[in-house]
Amino acid sequence: MVSATASGRLPRAGAGGWIGSPVWDLFWIFAALWGGAVLLVGSSAFGLVAVAAQIFIAERLVSIAHSWSTTWMVLFSPLLTRERRQRRVKFLWIPLGITLVSFALGLFVAGWQRFPTSGALGPELWGFGLYISLFWVLHFWHFGNQDFGVLSLYRSRAGQTRTIDRRVDKLYTVVMMFVIQPIVYLCAVKTTAFAEITRALQPFSDGWLERITPAALAVAAVASLGVAGFEIAKPNRSTGKLLYTIVILLHPLLLYAGIHYRDPGLAYLYLLAYLWSHWFIAIGLVGRINTRYYQRQGASRARSLGRHALLLGAISGGVWLLTWPYTDYGLFNTDGFRYKQLLGQIGPGQTLVIGLVLGFFLAEQLLHYYCDRCLFRFRDAGVRRAVAPLL
Repeated sequence: MVSATASGRLPRAGAGGWIGSPVWDLFWIFAALWGGAVLLVGSSAFGLVAVAAQIFIAERLVSIAHSWSTTWMVLFSPLLTRERRQRRVKFLWIPLGITLVSFALGLFVAGWQRFPTSGALGPELWGFGLYISLFWVLHFWHFGNQDFGVLSLYRSRAGQTRTIDRRVDKLYTVVMMFVIQPIVYLCAVKTTAFAEITRALQPFSDGWLERITPAALAVAAVASLGVAGFEIAKPNRSTGKLLYTIVILLHPLLLYAGIHYRDPGLAYLYLLAYLWSHWFIAIGLVGRINTRYYQRQGASRARSLGRHALLLGAISGGVWLLTWPYTDYGLFNTDGFRYKQLLGQIGPGQTLVIGLVLGFFLAEQLLHYYCDRCLFRFRDAGVRRAVAPLL
């Protein structure tokens, strides 16, 4: 997500830090920790199901808010008007291309991709495989970049400017999210489309994922301890980086434990530590940028917060109303092989509508991945000049 680079380093923290106050950091950056605490304490008092129902009732709205916050900021906000005019390829033609490809692929899947009566995944379903794989491969890339970005925020705040500091953070997040997390996911989750596609394509014998996953979890634990030890040994160590290392380690551990032990409590903790944490970080950082932009335009702090909340709420509510009748067609996470049934139910008269729905869901995610990178990777001098001071 946010990264300091050789050609565009983030500014050092001033008074109060440039990420936010400790309370701001705790709420937005470390939602995995306080959210897990709320779930555990609330479950002991009111029961797991009751508390989980209250926490996750707004899951789709929070997910939409996180996706569209960065997409709106890059494609439509007045903050980047100058960059959009000067860099039309980056800010207009590439997003338009992503959108058109997504809708074309969605229409193709809805119109021509049907599983045979045997339910077997064959080469004729290449369009469906591409549709699912685009989301999931870029999902791990996107989450890994955000983890590196958060570490970069705290590395910059602590004044850790050595090349080795950045390289250790980069290597750690690459190993954890590009290697460990996919292995654990594919071992633990077996009946989603991405799991089926991967198992169909992988050249190894059955059961190899189950055999290597304990080793992958051990590597995750050792790597996290090593990174934490490296951080503690620094004279300018960062407490934020140490805490976020715990969050990163929780991702594979809670995913594996929740499914392996069939424990709903651990599964809910995983959702908070992995998804909700990711969503809150994006929402919080974009909110910080946009409210400070409004303040620079002369609005009060309260008016700026209200204006941003109203904007993001309107976007999220509109997208939710548009898509809620078609929630089942969010095929990326559909479990129990139900995506086969859903594709089989699409009749000739529904092809266009469902194709547009599938295209919208894919475009929503791919545009978010792209716009998040545009907004928070500060190699672009114009974006760095506009955004970094507001953080």
